[in-house]
Amino acid sequence: MKIDLKDIIFKTSALLVVAGAALPLFVHATWVPYIFAVGAAGMSVIRLITPYRGNNTRLRRLVLIELLATLMLIFASYLMFRGGNDWIVLLTISAFLQLYTSIMIPRERAKEQ
Repeated sequence: MKIDLKDIIFKTSALLVVAGAALPLFVHATWVPYIFAVGAAGMSVIRLITPYRGNNTRLRRLVLIELLATLMLIFASYLMFRGGNDWIVLLTISAFLQLYTSIMIPRERAKEQ
């Protein structure tokens, strides 16, 4: 099994997003939004540099939804810096969209083959 650098960056960024989302429950520090923002930026960059190049329109739409969900994380980090709890709504929507695409993309790829 080959481990790619993109996979390592994406998984580390995802862990940072989870940590940045969970830490406000326990710690009220000014550095917590930075953890979330770095994770969201890492996930977005990896999703931006790995586009779908196939002809399947449904797969293309699912990949774009996945990209939109990660870009919503960047906006959620902006709201996190502003204060308040508005970022939780965007985080929840983004999580549901990413859950949906993580289920549907492998199904579509299996149908394609």
